[in-house]
Amino acid sequence: MTPTPHDALFKSTFGQPEHAAGALRQALPAALAARIDFASLALQPGSFIDEALAASHSDLLFTARLERAPLFVYVLFEHQSTTHPLMAFRLLTYMVRIWQGYLERHPRATLLPAILPVVLHHSEGGWSAAVSFQDLLDVPPETLRLMAEHVPQFRFVLDDISQETDEALRARAMTALGRLVLWCFRHARDPEDLVERLSAWRDVVREVRRAPHGGAALVRVWRYILSIADPREPDKLLSRLLVAAGPDAEEEIVTIADYLREEGRREGRLAGEREGRLEGQRSTLLKQLRLRFGELPEPIEARLRAADAAQIEGWTERVLTAPTLDDALAER
Repeated sequence: MTPTPHDALFKSTFGQPEHAAGALRQALPAALAARIDFASLALQPGSFIDEALAASHSDLLFTARLERAPLFVYVLFEHQSTTHPLMAFRLLTYMVRIWQGYLERHPRATLLPAILPVVLHHSEGGWSAAVSFQDLLDVPPETLRLMAEHVPQFRFVLDDISQETDEALRARAMTALGRLVLWCFRHARDPEDLVERLSAWRDVVREVRRAPHGGAALVRVWRYILSIADPREPDKLLSRLLVAAGPDAEEEIVTIADYLREEGRREGRLAGEREGRLEGQRSTLLKQLRLRFGELPEPIEARLRAADAAQIEGWTERVLTAPTLDDALAER
């Protein structure tokens, strides 16, 4: 999966247990957090999100000790504009995948580690859907109470930063980098507003810089901010970011901006080359079809002009052996 800017910053920051621990302590009920040994928190490999959702969701899986028992902590970051109404069901499917993987690694196990599901969310309107799986069941409340012992039941932990104030985010008992990253996510839908507010967070930025590997962490933050900027006016945000971030960040930000410009030019060249190759393949296929089946109807030519590379490749493989034009262009 190609990471989005949100995914990249989320994983590079909260994939580190020292930053994740503070975020989890903040999100979990205090009595439960007190029973977790956060010193044992360890990141596990893999993602459990469906590929179709990768652009709007990111996830991290940790192991820890819950008193004397093993525990999975599954953190899902939802960075889309609306709330998903079936999030509890989606989490259940991911939790089953985690347990299946555990049993593959421990085929003799007769007990399953608990999974603590946590959702980090930000959207324009804030969270508005169910956080309990049972609330998704289409059963009258009185009947559901009678069925409660016989159907899955859990509530996920929701950390909704959508309406969180800057002061509340600043006051969280987390690492400076964790607070700065959550603040960036909170204002990501309006990059210009984010940069406008950044000067008030310079003390937090300095705290991040003083921490081990703080310079590298800030480079990731600056890259994130520039990556979410309006691509039509990249230099407009750049100049404002240089002022807001202060002189200590100037070299970092200019270097990233130059890199992103070159990356954009390179992507543009590659896209042009891909389109050129595809146009050549279309032209060759058109010639082959005309040689075999005569002049082509306009709808067929329009279909070929709109086809993607995989379709063109499949039709080219069949053009010499298909008995009819319809067979040559059949979807398979």
